[in-house]
Amino acid sequence: MPKHLVFLAIATCACAQQTIFNVPSADIAVKNDWFYQHQTVVRAWDGQRRWVQTNAFGYGIGHFLELDTTWYNLEPHHLKQSAASVGFKFSLPLREESRRWPLKLVAGDMVEFRDRSETPQLRSLHEGNWGYLMLFTELPKSHTRITAGGSTGTQILFGRKEAGFLGGVEQPLSDRWVFQLDWFSGHHDLAYWIPGVVYRFTTHWMVSLGYQVPNRPTGGFQGVVFELTRF
Repeated sequence: MPKHLVFLAIATCACAQQTIFNVPSADIAVKNDWFYQHQTVVRAWDGQRRWVQTNAFGYGIGHFLELDTTWYNLEPHHLKQSAASVGFKFSLPLREESRRWPLKLVAGDMVEFRDRSETPQLRSLHEGNWGYLMLFTELPKSHTRITAGGSTGTQILFGRKEAGFLGGVEQPLSDRWVFQLDWFSGHHDLAYWIPGVVYRFTTHWMVSLGYQVPNRPTGGFQGVVFELTRF
């Protein structure tokens, strides 16, 4: 295979996922297509068993825009902590991908809803919000994909009102394997370092496996992160 086609295959493998792990990626669903992503975080040691799930669905409507719905923090015996959300992601090319240093502006917003009802007769629906603004680029020779920016969120998703940095790196290793790392700053419920790998096993499906480490020992928990993505 010609050298430039090898690099094209590697770069394509790194694309088309809703998040790196927790940090939004620069990819969006193309017009009239959809993606699905399931994430499970598991901890089954040291007497601190956890099993938390998140499910995301998106649909591309064109004009660099994707509509999204996500159900966060589904955990047995703690369903009151889960939150449904709807929103969008916008990924605008500032420089063409064919240029030496492609550049994208990535922005999104999710409105979240959590049921805080004490009884079925006393309904109490609380609302929250999470917004982010980032820049994305890809290094010309290594095809390293870098995403970085800021976000702000409310208590429903983060456990506290929070604003801070978020970023991620995606490094192709072959035409099917990618190393990736993402990070949320702060001490909130998503404040983790998560390194891991991605394996693309068909044209439309890939799996990701990582390990999350909280920014501080007393915040969050260490665990294995698994994702299944259809794009």
